Amino acid sequence: MTRRKRTRKTEKPVRVIELRPWSDLPVELLELIVTRLSHKDNVNMSCVCKKWQYVALKLRVVNQSPWLLFPPAPPCLIKFFDPALGKFYFDEIPKLRLADFYCSKDGWVLFCSFDMFLFNPFTKSKMDLPDYRFFECKAVKVALSCVPTSPDCVVFAIEVSGYYVNDEGDSSQGVSIRICHPGDAQWTTFQYQITDGEPFCCGDCPVFCNGLFYCLNETSDISVGVFDPQKHTLSVLSLPSLNLPRLSCDRWRPKYMAEFKGDLLLVCVSYPDKPIIFKLELSKMKWVEMKSLNGATVFVSTHSSLVVTNVPRISSNSVYFSKPVCYGKSSYLYCLDDCRYHPTRQWCEGQFFQKSVWIRPPKMTHLLFDELY
Repeated sequence: MTRRKRTRKTEKPVRVIELRPWSDLPVELLELIVTRLSHKDNVNMSCVCKKWQYVALKLRVVNQSPWLLFPPAPPCLIKFFDPALGKFYFDEIPKLRLADFYCSKDGWVLFCSFDMFLFNPFTKSKMDLPDYRFFECKAVKVALSCVPTSPDCVVFAIEVSGYYVNDEGDSSQGVSIRICHPGDAQWTTFQYQITDGEPFCCGDCPVFCNGLFYCLNETSDISVGVFDPQKHTLSVLSLPSLNLPRLSCDRWRPKYMAEFKGDLLLVCVSYPDKPIIFKLELSKMKWVEMKSLNGATVFVSTHSSLVVTNVPRISSNSVYFSKPVCYGKSSYLYCLDDCRYHPTRQWCEGQFFQKSVWIRPPKMTHLLFDELY
């Protein structure tokens, strides 16, 4: 038996035109790659070289900071401020021409111009709502139970009429509440009469917490309206008075409510004094003062207040304000750790920039807009 002679095949050499390092990849391509990486892969990528580290850190998002949304400016320009990066962004959205906002929830904002609608300025998605003829009335306060894309979302609007006293001296107050789901053809309206306690006037930004809508009394700190959207009942909680220092006649104390992990928080501001934060203890039926936020951060504004944790470049155990309280143009935050106010970038052109709203952006939001400055 004869063995066959094996012949070694010679491989053809591969022609390499040019060898270039991975660090030469264009920044635009690197950004697209990084946006598709997990947090762990992002960290590993940042160890390759300085250029990759810069891109990875720039786009690394654990928790995104809320952004401040300013009212649309003529003709249809909207502006955002990212407090984590200290940058402004802008976009032109024709749908928001002459529109005004009333509240926000998980990236969605309730706007009203000639009609009422929900709009996401990041995805440009829009949901129409039933007509509300008297919605222009500033006495109407609005809130959302959850993200509008959820079938369980409830849009809540409350309007309080005058305070009346009959001939017998009995007092009463009319309250109108309307609710709907995105996609409904009309609102469901409920009328109530409040006959007990002090005059009730709903403050800004009602809050949805544990299945109920809570409305702080604007004229008193000892009562909170509670509406159950399932049972369609309205009740008023009578609470002990808050232990707040007395203010001088020329000062005022705005109050903001926010929900955090099933708790209802109340932030009382009296700049330049420190803000005082309370948590509603329903078992004790009273507001309990909080000395610390336990690492959380509260963002307060007239139309939406949010609480977040573990956000890069955001001061923890602090309160961020949407605007100055008539004390110049520089906005500020208050840190509970060192008991001091700290100025942030000047994000208000006007001294009385009243209306602004905190909004939760999606990850990598800054890639969607042009940077203003």
